[in-house]
Amino acid sequence: MRRFSPLHPTEGAVSPAEVRFLDLHVEPWEDNRRIRVHIRLTPFQKPPNLETSLVDVMERVIASATVIENIDFDLVFTLHIRPPDAPGPFRLTSQVEYEDLGVVDQKSIRFKLPVE
Repeated sequence: MRRFSPLHPTEGAVSPAEVRFLDLHVEPWEDNRRIRVHIRLTPFQKPPNLETSLVDVMERVIASATVIENIDFDLVFTLHIRPPDAPGPFRLTSQVEYEDLGVVDQKSIRFKLPVE
């Protein structure tokens, strides 16, 4: 897994204002109560914060996660869908933020859970 290291800067790392999403996608767990969130970012010179939220068809936030000073260029984490019977389709939104700059990139995707 590639990650930020202040002692060994990554070739091609970009300044905070230029950090972008390269990929954002989800994989539902078999129980349809959790999703794996996959994020890939451009290599960065300074660790960003990540804000991720999942909303249902009625625009209610049903899951969220915050990662402070993320050091991974590629990361995967699990969100639990609460309540488990929340109606889809769903929208996942993730933002790259810096305290001094605010949001520098945002990406949203829509998806449905597989029918059991």
